[in-house]
Amino acid sequence: MAMPKSLSAVDVHTEDVGDYNVTEPGWYAVDDAGKVVLGPFDSLRQCERAIGDRKRMLKKGEGE
Repeated sequence: MAMPKSLSAVDVHTEDVGDYNVTEPGWYAVDDAGKVVLGPFDSLRQCERAIGDRKRMLKKGEGE
């Protein structure tokens, strides 16, 4: 299965929780297929940091 090309930070509000198949509002990392990959986070900054950490971890795993 191919890895998603990119992750985007999305602010999911209470009324949108069902649309993203999550249980609570917050910031989530969503892949280019619309699947939630990471979260919830309290802030955009925390979500973006987690996206960066994931990218570095995956890149490091490719080099081994």
